[in-house]
Amino acid sequence: MNRQEKSSAIEILKNEFQSNEAAFIVGMQGMTVAQVESLRKGVRAQGGKFQVAKNSLLRMAAKDIPSVENLSPYFKDQVAVIFVSKEASNVAKLICNATAENEHLKIVAGCYESRVFDQDMVKFLGSLPPKEILVAQLCGLLKAPIAQHVGLLNQIIVRLLYVLKQASEKQS
Repeated sequence: MNRQEKSSAIEILKNEFQSNEAAFIVGMQGMTVAQVESLRKGVRAQGGKFQVAKNSLLRMAAKDIPSVENLSPYFKDQVAVIFVSKEASNVAKLICNATAENEHLKIVAGCYESRVFDQDMVKFLGSLPPKEILVAQLCGLLKAPIAQHVGLLNQIIVRLLYVLKQASEKQS
């Protein structure tokens, strides 16, 4: 790889780090080509991009980006970077499932919305339900007190009607 190829690779990686909301680093030492291709297809299906590059190029690309430069210590051994533009929890879930199926694949670290996560936090992100379910749960939590209040008011009206019915029957 000559200097021009290296500089263009660094620019591509830099652009990927800046334009995506999340990046996950996975260790892939000992994986077969078929396993890597399977993971690549799964990541692509979820809207991510699987990128393998030399660690030195990754360090140079991350050096000038404040939110990503803390990932530099994790660029060692044989790693790949998975870039995600949206719905990072879906890709994190895919990575967690893939690590359970393949003992050679390891979660190393991640960067999400300019925060660097260790492997435990990436696993936690992967355990979260999809965004739509979280929004539905939040709406349910916001609706619950109002529904209880309406139910209470309805009970008061029903009791008042019952009392009025009893009073009218007593008068007759």
